[in-house]
Amino acid sequence: ILTLVLCSCSGKAASLPWDLPAISSRDHQGGIVFIHMESSLYSLPCSPIEMEVADPTYRWVQDRAAPRLFSVTKEGHLLFQHFQAGDSGKYSCTISYMKRGVPVSQTFHYSIFGYHVLGGLDTVLLFHSKICEDKWTKRFLWGLQDKLRQLEIEQHCKLQLTATFCFPSLNNPSDEFIVQVQLEVSLFGPHWDEHCSSQDMESVTDCYRKTVRHNL
Repeated sequence: ILTLVLCSCSGKAASLPWDLPAISSRDHQGGIVFIHMESSLYSLPCSPIEMEVADPTYRWVQDRAAPRLFSVTKEGHLLFQHFQAGDSGKYSCTISYMKRGVPVSQTFHYSIFGYHVLGGLDTVLLFHSKICEDKWTKRFLWGLQDKLRQLEIEQHCKLQLTATFCFPSLNNPSDEFIVQVQLEVSLFGPHWDEHCSSQDMESVTDCYRKTVRHNL
């Protein structure tokens, strides 16, 4: 009775013991997230801060008309594999849990943008040959591409053959030919960022920058 009187005098509504617990819900702006195109695996946590709650559940949604299934870890991290431009957009994650018997939910909103660091090489390879027949040149290119595929795996780059020419050499035009092969070399091949973890955006960007320099 004393508690009710004090609350009444202070102008605040009294909380009666038989009142049902209300659902507590809060919205937060998680911020802007930049993810590099073709990132092999990017993990975005539900909350930008460390939250220690008991038995949480997570729900990710994206602001687009068509419903979509997401890959979410047991810790509530949203997984992007081989991030593409179409994956950009507005995302939100709701974490729900119980606090002192009261259902609590917090929603974090993110704006996710894909970006691409420009960087690559135009490469010309020159080979000496005794013949310049189209049939032989094609067989040679098949073997060359097999070796280049091995290099792609080792260096985590992407090699695209763009043009091939065969012409007489200047030194001995009657008996020697030059096979010229032009390539476009991209620094962002399969698993190029496998050493970059996505726990902190600043460290991830720094890792990307170092990886690009190493690949170059």
